[in-house]
Amino acid sequence: MTFPSARTRLALAVALVALPACLAGQQKPESDTASVADRLKQVAADLFSRDERVDDDIATLKSILGTEPNSAEAHMLLGIAYRTKGTADLMGEAAGELRQALSLDPSLIPAHLYLAHLYLDLARPERAKEELQTALAQMPGQAQLLALLGETDRELGDPTMALDLTGQALQADSGSAEARYYHGLALYDLGRHEDSIGDFEQALKQGGRRPEVYANLGRAYIETRRFPQAIASLIEAIKLDPSRAQPMIELARAYRLNGQLGRVEAPLTHARALIGDTAVSAADQQLQRDLYLEEGLFRLALKQLPAAERSLQKVVDLDSSYGPGHRYLAEVLIRQGLYTRAQDQALRAEKLGSPLPADLQKTLDDKLRASHPKGQG
Repeated sequence: MTFPSARTRLALAVALVALPACLAGQQKPESDTASVADRLKQVAADLFSRDERVDDDIATLKSILGTEPNSAEAHMLLGIAYRTKGTADLMGEAAGELRQALSLDPSLIPAHLYLAHLYLDLARPERAKEELQTALAQMPGQAQLLALLGETDRELGDPTMALDLTGQALQADSGSAEARYYHGLALYDLGRHEDSIGDFEQALKQGGRRPEVYANLGRAYIETRRFPQAIASLIEAIKLDPSRAQPMIELARAYRLNGQLGRVEAPLTHARALIGDTAVSAADQQLQRDLYLEEGLFRLALKQLPAAERSLQKVVDLDSSYGPGHRYLAEVLIRQGLYTRAQDQALRAEKLGSPLPADLQKTLDDKLRASHPKGQG
């Protein structure tokens, strides 16, 4: 299994652009030291533009550290190289190298930035925030640090603060595709879907042609019921990165809502193959939940009610606090005439902020009253 690299890919360019300035400040009294600096610059260039050389770059960095164990820049680049590999077993190694770089040189801003990206990918936003705040204390107002801090606050559940910080980042650098993208995510979380579309489209124009940008643009199009545009954006996201299951689930949703039921099964099948049956992390569990929800709604649309019930039961088993799962399971149970069980699910859904539509709730209330006439219990 690999961890997502989308966020780090958006930021790697800036992190590496900052590296030559770090290297320029090194003392180079001897020719071999100058050679080390040149090799580090070459590795930095490789990591930005040539993924196929990452194994060679790792070997080069280990060789440098064999003779220069206190090179903060070499430790930082080795951490970035491990992260670029993207394998789960190297995530700890990547974090360790970046922390080692900062213990040698706490002023190494790219190391703070990249470690923050890594913590976000590892679902540790509180640690990412610590790194970014430390970096901003050294470089106040730096656009990329502000943008990523905004994204961190969004992941910590504060999209309003995220919108403010990413707005500050755009004031500092209006051409930043990354800041524009994170600003769009904050708008989306605040329910301002039409506004978020403008940001995602602008991010694409500014060079952020990344699968996650297309995927979130597709989600925003779905929320504004612009289904053909949503389908086109999600297909583009999948073309750019066919290893990610979420855009496939969203594509199935777009097809279903657009009435193209014959096209729903294929993306769901692909997503199911990518996700598997075992949830290793919270992110895996959420993907499984989203997949089962869409499968359940697809079967409901086809009036395959027992199959829909099985899928939606899996949703609430995975996440009992997820209101939409209880809401749609209640609907399926109503349509099967299982009113007592439906009432239990409807009550759970309402408590979680996802009540049944008024017409379905009335149907359920009427059926329950009919099954228990007044005076008979």
